[in-house]
Amino acid sequence: MSLKPILSICIPVFNRKKEIFYLLDSIVSTAKVEVIIVDDGSTDDLEKAINDKKYFFQLKYFKTINRGRSSALADAIKHSTGQYIMIMDSDDYFLPDGIENIIKNIKFNPDIESFLFGVEVIRNGQVRKNLPPKNLLTNFIKLRADYKVKGDMKEVVNSNIIKKCIYHKSYLYRRSPTSLIWECVSKYAACLTIAKCIIVKNYNPKGMSANIGKLIYDNPYPMYDLNVRYLNSGLYNSRLFRLKSKIQLYRYSLHIKKRIKFIFADFISIILGFLLFEYDKFIFSKRNKIFNKYD
Repeated sequence: MSLKPILSICIPVFNRKKEIFYLLDSIVSTAKVEVIIVDDGSTDDLEKAINDKKYFFQLKYFKTINRGRSSALADAIKHSTGQYIMIMDSDDYFLPDGIENIIKNIKFNPDIESFLFGVEVIRNGQVRKNLPPKNLLTNFIKLRADYKVKGDMKEVVNSNIIKKCIYHKSYLYRRSPTSLIWECVSKYAACLTIAKCIIVKNYNPKGMSANIGKLIYDNPYPMYDLNVRYLNSGLYNSRLFRLKSKIQLYRYSLHIKKRIKFIFADFISIILGFLLFEYDKFIFSKRNKIFNKYD
């Protein structure tokens, strides 16, 4: 009977054959690792290319009809069997010691169920390191709200917890923010921050990040759900973060035509939310619908 993998790497992908192999080739580890790829209806012969290659780690490949990143990610998490799970975008890749750093921290901290690592970001030819504070034990929401941690980071979470936190409407919308998962994880586990970069995130001008505003415009309901959770959470203290969540809540309630009881004290938040809603309509409503792409 084979041992349970220490780490499952979950990758949703759509028409990124070249990028996905660069990612797979960057997986260098002596530990037991598995990779789960959910192909969201690619048309670039990725399936044949995957079957033609052999890797030292266990690779599970699943192909579905094109439904969007939200459902592909949920499927990848459900198919994983590792003790811990991390999510990778198809055009990101590991630094040479990235996975070994993850495994080392998991082994050295057996009671920790959630980690946050740094990321090297490449955008417009510029390289920047996004690093969390060193050895801070808190939760994902508090990090963003109270400690003002910004930018892309890389989460590694106990599989039993993250599987409970799959967004319950993942199969209804093409795009749902991964922050919905991390908000839920925050309720179950404290996060240990590791000030070490483990991956490189290369922003593709044709990828999902470049079109994120339009994707959100087309899929506003998950953003409404996220801000409801943020607003009602007791896991952080920042009044500013709560105010921003309230403004975004009103913004996306207008997108989904959901009536919210008017509170006079929220007048300014309502006005700002309305202005953002009108801005969204002005910018995105007349654009041609884009094809779904992965970041």
